Amino acid sequence: MLNSDGVNMGLFSPTPAVWTAGEDLPPSGRRAGSGDRGNIRAMPIAVVLLLVSLLPCSALHTSMPPPKGPSADLAYLRSAARQVTSAAIVRPGAAVTGGGVNTTGTTLRAPGGTLTTYPAFWIRDAAMMTGAGFVDAAELNGWIRVIAAIQPGAGGLTFPHGLSVPAYSIPDHITFGGAACWFPGAYTDQGVGNYGYLPPADDAYYFIQIVNEYVRLSRSPEAFRTEVATPWGEQPLDTVCAHAFDSVAIDGGSGLVTCGNTPTTRRVDWGFCDSITKSGECLMPSLLRWQAANRMANLFDGIGKRREAQRFRAAAALIRRSIRSTFYQPTGDGRALLLSATGIGRKDDVWASAFAVWLGTLPAAESRAVARHLVDLYLGGEICEDGQVRQLPRTGPLGGDWESASSGPGAYQNGGYWATPTGWLVVAMHTVDPAAAARLLHEYAGFVAARRAEGAPYEWVNPSTNSFVNANYGSSAGLVVAAIEHAGIYR
Repeated sequence: MLNSDGVNMGLFSPTPAVWTAGEDLPPSGRRAGSGDRGNIRAMPIAVVLLLVSLLPCSALHTSMPPPKGPSADLAYLRSAARQVTSAAIVRPGAAVTGGGVNTTGTTLRAPGGTLTTYPAFWIRDAAMMTGAGFVDAAELNGWIRVIAAIQPGAGGLTFPHGLSVPAYSIPDHITFGGAACWFPGAYTDQGVGNYGYLPPADDAYYFIQIVNEYVRLSRSPEAFRTEVATPWGEQPLDTVCAHAFDSVAIDGGSGLVTCGNTPTTRRVDWGFCDSITKSGECLMPSLLRWQAANRMANLFDGIGKRREAQRFRAAAALIRRSIRSTFYQPTGDGRALLLSATGIGRKDDVWASAFAVWLGTLPAAESRAVARHLVDLYLGGEICEDGQVRQLPRTGPLGGDWESASSGPGAYQNGGYWATPTGWLVVAMHTVDPAAAARLLHEYAGFVAARRAEGAPYEWVNPSTNSFVNANYGSSAGLVVAAIEHAGIYR
């Protein structure tokens, strides 16, 4: 995700701590020597208690890694996630440096607790904080109204430099003053097309996720009929969502989301690849479309609109068939990978593969084959550092670097390690290798514990370049917990 300068600005790049998962840390957070523990044992207990009482809270917080066991690791990450997602809150009237005052009249959230790195309300990042009890229905209702208030009508929008916004689109992000920012790397100036001439292909589906969570927490299917103000008049929420779903270009035969490679059709396939160029049919937004179609079918069933429900159910069925026939690539020995795109970006997409298994989009046998491939990559040291995940394997004919990226090798979306997909990967690997899944979770929980006082969880890291970028990042906290808890694999 890009800020207004078109770059990802990191706030923290400290020297990496030397720490091994499962190892005790002294209160300072450094590796303990034999003299440290010996001196403590020799002290009278009263002195020890006095010294502990004088330690800062941050030292106490990182004095040891989380307890062993996946349930305990998950509980630790949940506590950290609540802190991070709460720190991202921007209440009405609050001012954020670089982002102005929240004049929308509703509580919003920045993508992370630093607030100033991305000083606006990003739809996808907000959606990734939902699903684990960190955001209540009243706040979601406010988000929905802020987003609907800038959804364009049937005429869409046009901007200089050949930029256009299709009818009923959902923006990339929104200022705290309530203005739409349609494109990555820009605010209300909308940019010059460096990151697509159409808005990213994922935000409509993340808006539907927010609505789905609002209806769920409201405990009333009728919440899907809520009237909201839009530029094209007061509309029921079901109509707003249906139009948003249809605003993204697809291939009519396959139902898959497409990204072009011309000035009029080029777009970001999804926000966590906004520095990457892809073309053709694209996997990740197609998975999001499949998920959104199923949600829409259930939401319409809930209010008795069977015909509309059937339309979305049929769309989901078509997408599911097409994902298998278009992106699924057997590699032998019961393994398979999923391609990220059919044109530019035809690579082994680790994140989307984990997401596909987590979603249950593929048939069971194919899902297990993809999961085995992910386990092989993980155990082979191809995709993870400290529980965080690269978008592509380090090596191999379909790994390495993206062929068209504005971020350099080993950085950001082109070789950085992120926790955004960690929950998906834990769940995906658990389907075929529970021990590997538990190990990955413990590595990440240990990393966050060891660096919590310095700002973990980060947006992305690369220990080999001493990069620990953008502290207290929302999706590295809330989404990890929500993804694992939704799967119910650790009780």
